[in-house]
Amino acid sequence: MPSDLHIIQLDPHDDSVTVRDRLTFVPARRVLLVWPASGSPLRRKLDLLLVLRQASRLGQRLALVTGDPAIIEHARDLHISVFPDVESAQQATWLQPRQRVFVPPRDELARLELADVILSQRLPPSPGQARRRMLTRWLAFLSGLLALVIAFFAVAPSATITLTPASRQVFETVQIVADPALTDIDIENFRMPAAVITLQATSRVTIETSGRERAGATQAQGLVTFTNLTDEPLLIPYGTIVATSTTYPVRFETLVETTLPAGDRASVQVPVRALPEHSGTDGNVSPGAINRVEGELAGLVQVTNPNATYGGALQERRIVTADDLQRLLVLGRQQVLQRARDTLLYQLSGERFLVPGSLRIVTERPEWTIFSAYVGDTAESISLDFRAEVQAVVVDERQARQVAYAGLAPYVQPGLEIAPEALSFSREDILDITPDGRVTFLMTVSGSVAVAIDEEYVRQRTQGVSVDEARRRLERELLLDPYHPPRISTWPRWYPRMPLLPVRITVEVRLP
Repeated sequence: MPSDLHIIQLDPHDDSVTVRDRLTFVPARRVLLVWPASGSPLRRKLDLLLVLRQASRLGQRLALVTGDPAIIEHARDLHISVFPDVESAQQATWLQPRQRVFVPPRDELARLELADVILSQRLPPSPGQARRRMLTRWLAFLSGLLALVIAFFAVAPSATITLTPASRQVFETVQIVADPALTDIDIENFRMPAAVITLQATSRVTIETSGRERAGATQAQGLVTFTNLTDEPLLIPYGTIVATSTTYPVRFETLVETTLPAGDRASVQVPVRALPEHSGTDGNVSPGAINRVEGELAGLVQVTNPNATYGGALQERRIVTADDLQRLLVLGRQQVLQRARDTLLYQLSGERFLVPGSLRIVTERPEWTIFSAYVGDTAESISLDFRAEVQAVVVDERQARQVAYAGLAPYVQPGLEIAPEALSFSREDILDITPDGRVTFLMTVSGSVAVAIDEEYVRQRTQGVSVDEARRRLERELLLDPYHPPRISTWPRWYPRMPLLPVRITVEVRLP
């Protein structure tokens, strides 16, 4: 094809305006217009002439490829080359088109008649001619005014019809399988793709140790009162043993040496301390519990403790147990899962959602599990630094809604329609999650199934009639919601009829 040749394939609906616009964007000097196999645009000679003039203004030369006899005849008058096909046009020489076609022939008699007409128009009219001209002007003015009024009422009025079709609520729960092995939605089997995401998460937890180890005890102490049962003074040596009278006596020793004066019922108080074998809380006895004396003084004196002994206590220290390590692992895993969940929820965008219950730890390593102490170590608390790989399943909710929407197919019958924008979706229970990430869950879709309304039929049945008649026709011929009768608003508001032109009628269909 020569570099300066451009071919324009015409469409059946092309006219002189569209073709001239297309010529504006052609850079070549020669343009070949090719007519379509069906239809015949630019059939008028005037259309062809307008296209030819546009090409001349752009410095382009035209040629045609067509078999339409009428167009060939017009092209011959305009001196435009016509070819049977594109190959012939590329090889042949093109004619130079002429641009002036509707120029009247040079007729001397016609020129004289035209001069007479011009001369007669320059002469002043007679009174009769003036009246006729004035009447003609008034008639033309009134006719134009009447035409404007008619055109206004034919074109300007508009109306809006709001219809609420009869409908019923539908409710369907669909079981959906989200499978990572799928790459596209399987509507028929209610299956859809899923994404398995793996990430690392860390945690640090600290707990108090639960083990206890005895590290020593303190000895209870107190005061005992010795009472002389003889008439002579008695020496109470250091270390005299006194005890309780219980099945397993708690024994104490005196801490000082003292003399018990003579005389009946003479008494003296002596400090005592529990023996080492009774260290701890066992040495804390109640008042009067110490009532027995061992050794040579037995039977010679009477002993009692007026007050309870005190200060006996066990000393313990915390140690790490195996249960502590196990509790730390449980808490560390829980925290890792929670942090992984928070990270995923922050990263997820759009309509994707994390499947509840799909988070699980897939990898733990010894070097990722670091305890601050081990079993048997003395410590008030123990910490764990823990890391693990966590796996989760993510599902695109938009795809889930598409699959759930397919569950309403049984409700879609001839004459009924579902408005997708009026549907609501809700995720329900997770039924199953397999180790490979396949999730089975429920999704509920609810909405309204309404009677389909043909908007073009509504326009045809209401055009040109009164508003009341239009309302009666709609109520009689359409199945509408009885609680929402048709609403019709017109413009201008005082205009009592529907527009004559259907395009000026707007139909709005709303679900209840």
